[in-house]
Amino acid sequence: MKTLHLIVVAGLLGMGFSAWANPQLADEKQCMQCHSVTKDGAGPAFQKIAIRWKGDPSAEKTLVATIRKGSVDGGGRHWGIAKMPDDSERPLVSEDEAKQLVKWILSL
Repeated sequence: MKTLHLIVVAGLLGMGFSAWANPQLADEKQCMQCHSVTKDGAGPAFQKIAIRWKGDPSAEKTLVATIRKGSVDGGGRHWGIAKMPDDSERPLVSEDEAKQLVKWILSL
């Protein structure tokens, strides 16, 4: 029984850290210069992205590519006329970091 409690607590702590770490990662990678969680800016709000891509089996692949390479070379333009900059215009985002960001965004 104690083992089960430890597993549950560890899982909750892990979720809490993950939820805290992803907005920090988004800020570190300069995502928040164009996006916010709830309001559109130069880019769409993360909540709107989550709503649009919810249930789409290609969401992770497309969004990871877009985050890593921009909308022209990555996932293609899929949100209005604005272009998501490529990695020459902002900090590099690794595959793992992009997956973390996508998981967080889609959870909103």
